Amino acid sequence: MDKNLTYKFNERDLHEILKFIRDYHLDPTKGQRGRTNQGKRGFGGELDEWMPGKLIEIAVCKILERQSTSKLLRPDLKIYSNKEVGERSDPDITEVIDSNKESRKPRIFVEIKRLDLKASWLGPRKHQLKDMTEGYMVHATINFSDDKDIKQQDITASVLKEVVNSDKFDLYNFSNFSDLQAEIKYIYSFQDLRKYGHNFPKGYIMPETEFSRSVKAYKKDSSLGKGFEFIKEYDPEESVIIEMKWEDKEDILSFNEWIVSGKFQILIKNKKKYIYAIKSVEMFNEVFGMYKLDNHTTYKFFFINKLGGDTKKNVDEFLFSKRRLDELIEGKKLPENLKCIKKITYNI
Repeated sequence: MDKNLTYKFNERDLHEILKFIRDYHLDPTKGQRGRTNQGKRGFGGELDEWMPGKLIEIAVCKILERQSTSKLLRPDLKIYSNKEVGERSDPDITEVIDSNKESRKPRIFVEIKRLDLKASWLGPRKHQLKDMTEGYMVHATINFSDDKDIKQQDITASVLKEVVNSDKFDLYNFSNFSDLQAEIKYIYSFQDLRKYGHNFPKGYIMPETEFSRSVKAYKKDSSLGKGFEFIKEYDPEESVIIEMKWEDKEDILSFNEWIVSGKFQILIKNKKKYIYAIKSVEMFNEVFGMYKLDNHTTYKFFFINKLGGDTKKNVDEFLFSKRRLDELIEGKKLPENLKCIKKITYNI
C-alpha cells in the first residue's frame, strides 16, 4: 500500500461529516426515503448512506493537499435543494483556498467515486463529461486497517463507538473510527477516458467482462459434443478479426470486433458462438482488453448482458473496463496515480 495514496481519518473529519448528515436530516425539504426509494429512512439510514462517500471525498482532498505546498481543498458538503440535485453537475471538490487564504472555485473538475472492488466497469455518467476538457475521475476505497471480521468493521458502529460513553453502552467489539482509512486506487483524466474508454448510451446492454469456459466441445474420441457445430478453424500467421455478438441476437454492437491470434476454432451451439482454443490463443478488444485462453479449452464467445434481459434505461455512461484500465496503466499509456495527483494539485 502506497502511503502517498492513503489517508487515515481523525476526530475532526468525524465531526465534520456528522454535522453534514445531521443538517441534511433536519432539512425540512428532504424526505425520508432512500435513494432506491425502498421504505422510510431515518437518521441512522442516512449515516449508512452518506458516511462512506463523503468521508472518501474528505480523504481525497487530504491526499491531494499533500502534494501541494500552498493549497487547501474542500469537498462538496453543501446541502442542495431537490431541484438543484436534479439539475447540478458540480465537482466533488468545490473550494480551493490558496496561500493568501482566499477562497475560490476550482479550475478543473474532479469527480470522486467509491470503488467497488467487484466492479468491472469504471467511469462517470456522460453528462459529467460535457464541456469538460480539464477534469479527472478518482476512484477510492474505504476500509478498516485492523484484523476484525466484516461484521465488526462497520462504519456507523465505529462512529457510535467514538461518540457514545462506553460506561453506558459497550461497543468494544467494533472497529475504531481511527482505524478507518481511504485509499485512491485509480485516477485518470476525462481526456484519457474519451480517448481509451467507451460510450454506453441508454438503450444499450452492459456486458460482462469475463468470458467463461463452457462445457467441452469435444468428446474423448475427438468428435463434437452434442449441439456443437463446426464453423471454421484458424491457424493464421497473423491475427484475424472475429465478430462477437450479444448471445444469439443480431444486434450490431459498437465493440463487437476482436483481434484473435493462435490456433483455434469457431463453433456454434444454440445459435451462440464459441471459441475452441487449440494452441497459444489470445483475443484482444480495445474496450475489453487482452485475454489469454488455455489450450484445448472451449470458451463462450458471446456477450452476456449484466442487466439480464433489460437494457440501460435512463443514463448515458462513458466507461473503462477495469481490466483494460489496468492494462493501460501497466503499459504506461496512462500516467500513474501520483503523477495525476501532482497535475491536479498544480492546476486546480
